[in-house]
Amino acid sequence: MYTETDLRQQIETTIPNVYNCIVTDLSYGCGQSFDVVVVSNEFIGKNKLQRSRLVNNALREELKQIHAFSCKCYSEEEWSKIVI
Repeated sequence: MYTETDLRQQIETTIPNVYNCIVTDLSYGCGQSFDVVVVSNEFIGKNKLQRSRLVNNALREELKQIHAFSCKCYSEEEWSKIVI
């Protein structure tokens, strides 16, 4: 079973230039369903699939045990337009 902290640390140590990483356990602490938002300038010039692959590769081992996973990836500029 993984926690929000486990996933956040793995993403932050694997993907360069992480500006923000928000991990939410949607399974009420069971560690089976997560929603993730990653903000990094590493995503600049990459399409949605390439961005998702970066995150999925960072969490390769963890995803083998997670039932449901959703990920949104933004550059810092994109994120600044979303967050008020």
